[in-house]
Amino acid sequence: MELDNPVRDEAKRIKESPRREKIDSTNVCKKHQVFNVVETIANEKVLDVMSRMDLCTCEQCICDVLALALNSLPPKYVTSHAGKQYIQLEAYKKQLETDVAFALMKACMTVKDTPNHEE
Repeated sequence: MELDNPVRDEAKRIKESPRREKIDSTNVCKKHQVFNVVETIANEKVLDVMSRMDLCTCEQCICDVLALALNSLPPKYVTSHAGKQYIQLEAYKKQLETDVAFALMKACMTVKDTPNHEE
């Protein structure tokens, strides 16, 4: 015997707006992709920073360092190759790379102090 669930019953009763249904039915971002440039830079630098800090480079440690670093940085999203090229401007890129490297080093210290895997 199934018990009455007022929340589920209410959810069934409420229909989404036609606009929302239309948005869901389209293939949003099918031709274009959204990239987080900070994540791209972090992925490129993580192994180098971990090696320089003499940290284990197992998959678990890499993921932990990336998660900690990326959570401490604001994302920078671009939607196209033109957007990626804009980010490549040297002054902006240098500062962004410095911020990412610093966040990765902080994350490495945290993971090194409290590794999340067995020795």
